[in-house]
Amino acid sequence: MTIFWPLSRQQVLDLNGRPRLDVRARFFEAGSDVPLAVYADSGRTQPHPAEVAPDATGRFPRVYLPAGLYKEWVYSLSAGLLWNDDGLGEPIPPTEPTDPEGTDDPTARARTGDVKWRLDNSVQPGWVRMNQGTIGNGQSGASERGSNDTRNLYLYLWLTFPDSMAPVVGGRGASASDDFAAGKVIGIPTMQGLLPGGLDDMGTGPANRLQTSTGLNLTAGSTNATAFSSDRLAIGMSVIAAGISAGTTIADLNGNVITLSQPAAAGSTGPVLARFSFFGDVQTPGQIGGDALSTLSSRNLPALLPDGKVTVDYPAHQYVAPDKVQPIAFGDAGASTSLPDMLRGVKNSDTAPPGAKEFTVSHSNPGGGQSVSNLPPIRLGTFFLKL
Repeated sequence: MTIFWPLSRQQVLDLNGRPRLDVRARFFEAGSDVPLAVYADSGRTQPHPAEVAPDATGRFPRVYLPAGLYKEWVYSLSAGLLWNDDGLGEPIPPTEPTDPEGTDDPTARARTGDVKWRLDNSVQPGWVRMNQGTIGNGQSGASERGSNDTRNLYLYLWLTFPDSMAPVVGGRGASASDDFAAGKVIGIPTMQGLLPGGLDDMGTGPANRLQTSTGLNLTAGSTNATAFSSDRLAIGMSVIAAGISAGTTIADLNGNVITLSQPAAAGSTGPVLARFSFFGDVQTPGQIGGDALSTLSSRNLPALLPDGKVTVDYPAHQYVAPDKVQPIAFGDAGASTSLPDMLRGVKNSDTAPPGAKEFTVSHSNPGGGQSVSNLPPIRLGTFFLKL
C-alpha cells in the first residue's frame, strides 16, 4: 500500500509570504533515523533522491511513501531546520491470523473504471481525476498521469468508449495494447461542471424522463414529418429513428408537424418509432446534455396571451350645433338677403354612433431577454476514475 505526502505540490513560505526555493525534505522510518525511500509514483517504481527539493516556483513534487508511520525533516539551506515531525501517516492495522472466508472477495474492492467523488481537489493514489486530461505509459508525457500503472484503465477506455469520448492522440491503431506500448495518450472522459445521471433505459424499457418516444410519419427526401403526438416535444431536440440521419434535430414545430434539420432518407416513407431528447442519445453511456443557463423566446411562452389591443365602443349622443339666422327682408321691392356668419342661437341635434375604435397596446420590455439559471443547489468536488 502507498500513501500520498500532504505537502506534494505545495509551497513552503517564509515570514514575508514568499516561497522558499532552498528548502529540502528528508524522510525516515518512524521513531528512528533510518532513511525511508520515497517515490514519484504511486507504484513506487521511480525513487526520489534522499533529499527532495522543490521546483523553481518553490513547490514540492509528488511524493509517495510506503503505508505506515514515518518521520519527516524539512529544512532550509539558509535558515536551518524548519520542523522535525515524527509519527506521521497512519499505522498499519494488524492482519487477522486466519481469513474466516478463506479467500479475498474481489467484489469488495474498487475496480478499474469505477468512479468516486470527493469534496476536495486532491490527487488520489490509484485514481485519476476526470478532468479531460490524458493518461499513458511512463514515456507518453500524459498530462494527468504518465505511468505504466495506467495500463488497465487505458485498455478499459480504449475498448469501451468511442474516440469522441476517449480520444487517442495521433489516432487509434490496431489495438489498445499496441497504442499503449507506442506511448500514445488517451483522453479521460470529463466530469468538469457536470452532474451524474442515469441512462433513460438502463438495460430495460425507456423511462421517458429524459426523452419522448412517439410515432413519426416520414416522407422520403422531405424535411416535413408528422408526429403521432406533440406532447413533450420542443425545437432543438435530437431525433433518433430509422431513416433519420445522425445529428438530425427538430428545426421547427407547429402542432404535430415537425420540420427536420435534415431530410428523411430515401425509402423511408411511412411511420417509424422515434425518440426525441436534448441529448445525443439518452440510451448511450457518456452522453452530455443540458446547460446551466437558458433564454426564453416567444415560442416558449403560453399559447393563450392577451392580443395586445384595446377596443373602445362609443354610444349615440347629442351635440349642440349652431343655428343660422333667418334671411332679413329690406328694401322697396320686398327683397330679402342673408347676412353671413351671423347666428340666431343654438339647437339640439342627434348623431349616430361612430363605431368601435381599436387601439394597439405596446408590450415592450427594455432590458429583457436575459438568460436564466437552470441550476439546482449543488456542492462541488472532484470526480475520480480508478486505474
